[in-house]
Order: sequence, then structure tokens, then C-alpha cells
Amino acid sequence: MNNVNPYVFPQNEIEKLPNSFYSHAEAIYHLSEVGIEVKQTRVADWLGVSRANVSQVTGRMQNSGLIELSDELILTEKGSYLAKMISRRRRIIERFLSEILNLPWDQVYKETKKWENVLSSVTEDAMLKILGNPTTGIFGNPIPYSGYFEGPMKKLLDGKVNKKYSIVKISEELKKDSTVISFLQKK
Repeated sequence: MNNVNPYVFPQNEIEKLPNSFYSHAEAIYHLSEVGIEVKQTRVADWLGVSRANVSQVTGRMQNSGLIELSDELILTEKGSYLAKMISRRRRIIERFLSEILNLPWDQVYKETKKWENVLSSVTEDAMLKILGNPTTGIFGNPIPYSGYFEGPMKKLLDGKVNKKYSIVKISEELKKDSTVISFLQKK
């Protein structure tokens, strides 16, 4: 299995963690992935939970060696590995639901949330094989540990009027908006 690094965080230890650790680690990862300062308030907004909930969960995550608390929330090596594994599984599931099961994009996001914390590494490997070992999710975001190299990109807002562009990546935050996703799938 190419995605498991037992020296960082063995799978059997990951499976013992509460689901709240998964969602919080992934939120911290996605916020930092797009260069947003990772504060408890932003994590709470991202997850749609209270700041008190984030404070409680991140305190437990710190005690488990998954994050460091300073001015920002910073994932440790173990926390980063956990977040990347969850993100990896999310992006693989998105492709599977979209490409194999032909679900519309706006439903893919909702369904993925139900699958991502229960997917085993065996099922993950089987899905990857069926999909042809993709390196990005359906929205262009890299699948961690897939060997993907992302070249230089421009933000859509930096583009010029009356010039054609291709959208190669849709942020995790924008994926949450089913209206936008439905619109983009139709184009």
C-alpha cells in the first residue's frame, strides 16, 4: 500500500480516533492549504460548529500530539498525516461517486461526507485501481500521496476581461456551495 506510513501514524491508531479529530484536522489542513490564517474561529466557521466546540476538540487533539497551539492552529507531523489521509480519501471518494456511480457534483459533496471516515485502506486501494490511479479529485485538488505536482496557477479574480480561461481547480470551500457546483457542472 503506497499511502500508509507506519512510522508517522499507523492505521490502527488512526481508526481509534474520534471522528471530530478527523473533521478538525481536515479543516485546519484545508484552511492552511489555501493560505488562510488558521484560527479557532475560522475552523468553527468552516465546520459550522461553535468556537467552544473547536476549543474543546483542539485541546484534546493537542493532548494526542496532533496539533500545536500558538497564535494559529498548526498540525504536527502526525496531525498533518491524518489530515492528508482524510483529504486523500475524500478526493478518491468524490471521483468514485462522480465517475463510477455518475452522481451529480452537488450530491457528491454531501455523499462524500458520509463515506470519508469509514473508508478502509483496502477499499481505498480498490477504488484507486478502478479509477486508474488519479492524482487529483474531480475538482482539481491534488490527492495527497499520489505524486501530483501542481504547476503555477492564477486566481480567476486576477484574469482579464474577454479572455478565455480554464478552471483547473475548485477550492474546498467553494465545493460546499451546491448552487455554484451545479452551475459549474452544467457549463
